[in-house]
Amino acid sequence: MNTLRIRTFRRYPDARIIYGSETTPRRKELHLEKTHYNDAIAISAIQQIKQNPNSMFYIKQFRKKKRSLHEATARKGRKNKNLTKKRNKKNTKEMKGIHLNNTVRIFGKVGFVSGFTTSGLYIKDTHNVYITKPGKTYKQVGFKDVTVKNHNNNWQFISHLAPDGA
Repeated sequence: MNTLRIRTFRRYPDARIIYGSETTPRRKELHLEKTHYNDAIAISAIQQIKQNPNSMFYIKQFRKKKRSLHEATARKGRKNKNLTKKRNKKNTKEMKGIHLNNTVRIFGKVGFVSGFTTSGLYIKDTHNVYITKPGKTYKQVGFKDVTVKNHNNNWQFISHLAPDGA
């Protein structure tokens, strides 16, 4: 945080730090409950709130590239780095028209594509739990069971994902 604060003040010299002792009374003036997003409203220069909706949406950033340090250096007992074609196939971003992180529907549930194998893919739900074929314990599902809802790039829009939704 110290590094971030220093960089922020170098880039925005007119910026100032707001403390909780300032945020709390401001939030109470606006008649807001104690939540992170209401604190963000209180920190801003908003003078009056006309409407405070009860619904919100969550966004989660999704990393598409594997950034493992152990892949950048030679493993124990090896002289060379693990840079073979097999290793690079682990970073598959698209297969059979389905991309990593796509929102998909499968077995009446909605989830995100989290990885590929040669004959299938892995899908996680909004709680980061693998969606499996009913009655099976393995995590891999087939391409034929998947329906793509939409393509997400590096962001997952978590809320408002209902199994019966559009």
